[in-house]
Amino acid sequence: MIQRIQTVFLLLAIVCLGLFLWCPLVSLELPKSTSLVRGAILYHTLMFMEQYYRYYFNAIFTGTAIGFSLLAIFLFKKRSLQMLFCWFSILFIASAQGFVYYEYQTVVFEGDVVLLPWNLLSIAAIVFQILAIVYIRKDEALLASTERLRD
Repeated sequence: MIQRIQTVFLLLAIVCLGLFLWCPLVSLELPKSTSLVRGAILYHTLMFMEQYYRYYFNAIFTGTAIGFSLLAIFLFKKRSLQMLFCWFSILFIASAQGFVYYEYQTVVFEGDVVLLPWNLLSIAAIVFQILAIVYIRKDEALLASTERLRD
């Protein structure tokens, strides 16, 4: 149901992930300037057929996690599938955060890379996903107990 508490937790996770894409996650402090890099424009350059392409892995991972969370909200009648989508969402959130860390800890240049506190939004989204899973399990247990009472 839309009015259940796990829906609120999933919506809070979606808001955290949206802010994770919108807010600056990394500060590149060069000798003469400082630039902030937002989550949506983090990319990795790879060569494909002798040309370099930008792959926005952070946006892909975070967008997929948002999609799984939205699907989980509307799968309120299929609780096991709802929990599975929450777990997949957690996996993609961890992948997005891992990409942010990997991309800027392996860069070699003159300057300093500072991970900003906005990176904690991904951890908050994971906590909200886990809380949603806990309350989905409580719903399952409640329905199982009412089925036992009917029999």
